Parts: sequence; structure tokens; C-alpha cells
Amino acid sequence: MALKVVAGFLRKEDRFLLVRRPVNKKRGGLWEFPGGKVENGETLESAIKRELEEELGIKAKVERILGKINYKYPEGEIELFLFEIDSKEEPILKEALELRWVNFEEVKELELCPADKKLLESLKKDL
Repeated sequence: MALKVVAGFLRKEDRFLLVRRPVNKKRGGLWEFPGGKVENGETLESAIKRELEEELGIKAKVERILGKINYKYPEGEIELFLFEIDSKEEPILKEALELRWVNFEEVKELELCPADKKLLESLKKDL
């Protein structure tokens, strides 16, 4: 069974937020949408709110689900859900190496986690 993972799509004008994974984690140094694993008994919505508070120190308002993909990594399959997030707070760096606001052109210069890259490609068609 696929591991459920949630991610947040935070916008600021024509830019969206990406975070860089810590080097001591799988896919360390790669960029991704902020988020994480859904814990037992947690809804997808409560998971993304918890993850964004833990990772970025923000209170998130979940607007809607933007997309979902399944991706098979060597260690197992994930089911990745991307939520559009509204937050008036400025994110702070708590767990990631770096955070960056990018547009669809600038993101091409960054090395993304494969699942996030696949999700972003499907998202570009819809935005």
C-alpha cells in the first residue's frame, strides 16, 4: 500500500514556495513542496496543517486539493496530495535547508524530488 504524503502549494503573486530537503534525509538537498507523511488516524487536511506548522511555523488554511499522483521510489510507493494553501503569515525556516519563492520559469533551474517534479508538471497544465 502506498504511503500517503501531503504537500502545500503556497502562492505569493506569481511565485510559489519550495523547500530544500535536509542533507541527512532521503533525497537530501533536493527541492520539494513543503509537507510530509500522513500519520495514523490523521485526515489529509489535518496532516498538511500540522506539517506546515512544524516545517514553516505557519497556520494554514486549506483551500482545495490541486492534484494527486502516485510515485514509486526504490524504497516504496507514495501517494502525494497537493493542497492549495492560504496563509497570511511569512514562512520561517525550521526544518528545511532553504526556502525559496519561485515562478514556473525559475523552478526549471532547481533539482526537484522526482515525485514533486511529476506533480508540478501535471499542475502547470491546470494553472
